[in-house]
Amino acid sequence: MIKITVPATSANLGIGYDTLGMAVSLYSHFTFDRADSLQITGCPEEFQNENNLVYVSFVDALREWGVDPFPVKLHIETEVPVARGLGSSSTCVVAGIMAAAALTGHTVDRAELVRIATAVEGHPDNVAPAILGGAVCSFTPEGDLPRCLRYEVSDRLRFITIIPPYEVHTSEARKVVPQEVPLSTAVWQMGRIAGMTRGLETGDLDLVAAANDDRLQEPYRRALIPDYEDIRRVCLEGGAKTMWISGSGSTLMAATDDTIVAKFLQVRLRENFPACETHILTCDTEGAQIEYL
Repeated sequence: MIKITVPATSANLGIGYDTLGMAVSLYSHFTFDRADSLQITGCPEEFQNENNLVYVSFVDALREWGVDPFPVKLHIETEVPVARGLGSSSTCVVAGIMAAAALTGHTVDRAELVRIATAVEGHPDNVAPAILGGAVCSFTPEGDLPRCLRYEVSDRLRFITIIPPYEVHTSEARKVVPQEVPLSTAVWQMGRIAGMTRGLETGDLDLVAAANDDRLQEPYRRALIPDYEDIRRVCLEGGAKTMWISGSGSTLMAATDDTIVAKFLQVRLRENFPACETHILTCDTEGAQIEYL
């Protein structure tokens, strides 16, 4: 029996559309064991079958290695909400692939995990930090494997995470983003991506805030989150330096380097938005982990 723990992720980090992502200290736990028939517990009944994304990823990985699929007993315990912009699907994909390797004795390194997970997920901005930990800038050269640049994130930083009680589906969020932008917008983004990664590394929140001024996706996606403007106002007035949409939303993430400010802001957010779930998170530095039980 094995247990796999995978961190949630915040993709884009505001300025890095489809390129940046960060692992955060919210986790999904998956327990696997070989079985005579497929058994899945810990998730809604409609996902307790062979179409479960964890099991689909498990089977895809086995076939990648030329191994016939086999049934497992799978139990899921997750802190990561579905369709809220925190990489819930990536936790499932990564866990399935890692379980396939562990239960067949197939040795994979993190680069191989990223490659297979990217093929399943479609892009590496969530799966790469879920596997590697830290903040990751990812790109895939034409006809080549994903390239992942991992950055340490200052342990002084705290990320106040606000999860509204409604979904924003990635497919809908992508529809509102323009498919072409002016050259000036592309230039605007490029320098700020470097500023964001450097600011996260050094804990320079003034630099993070200055860099976090996206023109590619947030101006369009914020309209899909009814509470965006009100939450942003409360966060900035409450001491956070900046805020971004996590992935495609609806989760919002604000940043501070003061734990007291983070706790006071969390109280204020709970008072003003009682329907929202809030967490004070740090960057997860380890990425996905496996434990033999």
